Amino acid sequence: MAADVPVPSPPSVAPPAEAAAAPQTRVRVNRAAYKPGIERLRVVRRENTGNQVAGQIALNVALSLIAGGISVGAQGFSKDDLAGTTLEELKDDPVGANPAIGELTDALSKVATDIYRKRAEAAHALALTDGSTPEEIEEAGRVQKEADTPLNPGPWHLVYENLTGTDELFRLKFGAQLGRAGFMRPPAACSYQSEPIAWTQWQADNWQRLREERAKAVASCTETLAATPEKFW
Repeated sequence: MAADVPVPSPPSVAPPAEAAAAPQTRVRVNRAAYKPGIERLRVVRRENTGNQVAGQIALNVALSLIAGGISVGAQGFSKDDLAGTTLEELKDDPVGANPAIGELTDALSKVATDIYRKRAEAAHALALTDGSTPEEIEEAGRVQKEADTPLNPGPWHLVYENLTGTDELFRLKFGAQLGRAGFMRPPAACSYQSEPIAWTQWQADNWQRLREERAKAVASCTETLAATPEKFW
C-alpha cells in the first residue's frame, strides 16, 4: 500500500484592503463654545477664588457708584467655573490632555460607527427594492464618515476642596456633552469627580493617581453617553 502523502494546505489569503479597513464614523469635537485652554488639565486653587472675589467686590462698588449709591446684587460664581492654571510639568504628558478630545472621542466613535453602519445597511436594503439607480444604491450603502451629533468637551480640572483651612485636598472633575441643544431636548451630559485627594498624592509616582482617575472618568462618561438613544446620534 502506498504511504499516505500529506496534502499541503492552501496558502492563506490576506483579506482585501476594504475588509481590513472597514468604514468608520468619527464623532466630531466641538470646541467653538469654549475658551482656549480647555484642551489641557487646569488646577483651580484657593487664590483663584480670592482673586475672583476681589474683582467682584470692585465691580460691585463701581456699579453702586454708577447707580448713585443704589445697592447692586453681586453676581454669584462657582469655583468650578474658574479657569485655573495649567501645570508646566504636564505640558508634554498625555495625562494632561482633556480626555474628551482623545480617549472619549475614540470610544464614542466606535459607538457611532455601529449606529451608522446599521443605518447604511437599512438604507441599502431599501434602495434595492424602491427602484433606485445603481449609483443611488451604492450611495445609500455608504457609511457616514462623521456623526451628525458633536461632542462638546467640558472641564478637565483639579479643583481645591475647601476654601478655608490648610489642607491641600483637590478633586479631579471632568465632563462632556453629546449633541446640540434643541427644543425640549438638551444634550446628553456626563460628569465625573473623584474623592478629595491630597495634592502630594496626586503628584506621587509620576502622577499615577491622576492616570487611574482619568481612566475611571473616561469609562464613566463613555457608559453614560453611549446610552444616548440612537435617534439622537
